Amino acid sequence: MSQFKMGDGPPPQMNQNPLDSVDFDKTTPIKCESCENHGFEQVLLLRKVSALVSPTGKETIVPVAVFACAKCGHINQEFLKTSSIV
Repeated sequence: MSQFKMGDGPPPQMNQNPLDSVDFDKTTPIKCESCENHGFEQVLLLRKVSALVSPTGKETIVPVAVFACAKCGHINQEFLKTSSIV
């Protein structure tokens, strides 16, 4: 039976973010539609799924993560559309 020693074998693979190669200056800032603030925080919207359409046959509550303005709490329409909330 062979023993494993620390340092043997190839180095562990680091997960590289594909966005690391994107030039930040070529991106478009997003601001709040209500107050024009640029800071956002993740919040959860809760959706109720009827037992008639739930895969389990039971009424279920599903959390949906979206971004809300950190200053006024507004959720931009583009965030709701991508989440299929509205």
